[in-house]
Amino acid sequence: MKREELSGIIGNIDDRHIVEAVQYNPGPGKRSPERITQMKKKRLFTLAVAAVLVFALSIGAYAKYTSIATPEAAQNVAGQELGIWKQMGLLSQDVNLEGVEPEITEIEESVGNDYWYGRLFTHSYQVLWTEDKAETQKYNGFVDVDTLSGKITELFICAKADADAVPVKTDGEYSFYDNYGDIFPEDMTVDRFCTLLAEYWGFSGYSLAETVDDFYATDYEAIDGSTLLKDLNNVTGENYYLTVFFEGDQEGAPMYVQIEQYPDYVALIVGTGHAVG
Repeated sequence: MKREELSGIIGNIDDRHIVEAVQYNPGPGKRSPERITQMKKKRLFTLAVAAVLVFALSIGAYAKYTSIATPEAAQNVAGQELGIWKQMGLLSQDVNLEGVEPEITEIEESVGNDYWYGRLFTHSYQVLWTEDKAETQKYNGFVDVDTLSGKITELFICAKADADAVPVKTDGEYSFYDNYGDIFPEDMTVDRFCTLLAEYWGFSGYSLAETVDDFYATDYEAIDGSTLLKDLNNVTGENYYLTVFFEGDQEGAPMYVQIEQYPDYVALIVGTGHAVG
């Protein structure tokens, strides 16, 4: 049962029952012993239900917050949530950010300006996995986890191509690869990915929107949802970001999905912190 539903149940408990249970009332002295016993049981039951529900709500909220109240807890939660993404199929089973001690930064709650669509950025921790010698590290990246919900609100994962991988193009001394399958399933479509994101964040649906960005001089029509996620860049021939509106998210605030291709590695970016959406 959701916290809001429990709150509604408590709100529907007749206040008179609680008042009657705690105030002195000489009237019952004139009632029969059986009636008095029934009334006492009813009031005690009402109070007990209210107490249990209030206790459950307060403990649930407290435990959720305190479970992400330290950097160490944030690291554990980040690892658990990445595991959930892998179980859901949002990420490849091969994604592994362990083995590197992460840098953890606390990010205070803030409200974005017009450039950030006025989005509320909740209090969170950023857990960043890096490697001094990048050539030895297959994966690196970061996730932001909300301290109240424990959900990942932003994710950046990049994967270095394997040594025996064949480049899809070269530009001078630079080689580019399409090893997106190292990050997410290669048969993942845009619709499937957004459906899973909506499920993870608890939204009721989504819509794919036109991507307009004056700063980068880009204007792309809403993409066909049957497009493979790994083919996003084939639509424009450059690093493309997909604008998505989720039903139940903050009004008028888009999220985004972006894949990037750089020499020797590819990347996936998902979430709310994009400078243009």
